[in-house]
Amino acid sequence: MFNYCPSCGSRDIYFDNIKKFRCKSCDFTFFQNVAAAAAAILEYDGKIIAIKRGQEPQKGKLDMPGGFLDPKETAEDGLKREIKEELHIELGKLKYLGSYPNIYKYKGVLYNTCDLFYYSKVDTPPADFDRTEIEELVLIDLKKIPVEEFAFESTKVGLRYYQDGYSV
Repeated sequence: MFNYCPSCGSRDIYFDNIKKFRCKSCDFTFFQNVAAAAAAILEYDGKIIAIKRGQEPQKGKLDMPGGFLDPKETAEDGLKREIKEELHIELGKLKYLGSYPNIYKYKGVLYNTCDLFYYSKVDTPPADFDRTEIEELVLIDLKKIPVEEFAFESTKVGLRYYQDGYSV
């Protein structure tokens, strides 16, 4: 990630292969911490609302609506913001399902993420959506979720957990 220390310019940088970069010359330390994201299993009329990704990474693959959290934002507030931006709907009550680690490759850089999953029922499906991020909305029968067609491993784990009897 670094060729030179951002503080002193030294090339004597050490990476611990997990998250910490340290300059041996000036002791500057940079932590590459986990990014947080939230997604929702939105149920409508016995189906879940999935999206077909309109952007890389994994453009064209299925995903759950959601996105990355902003600084100083709770997971719930960030998820509600993302759903409002992407699907133009307001979410009500959220039920937390779990969190799963993921690796998100964006423009050649691997980001470690912690993806938090929630469940919510919606009264009506979205009438419109953000076409810059979403290629298509897909309604999927709750009993026939094609887990392997989803873009990210964390989503597959979350959907399997949901399928394996999580009761809402």
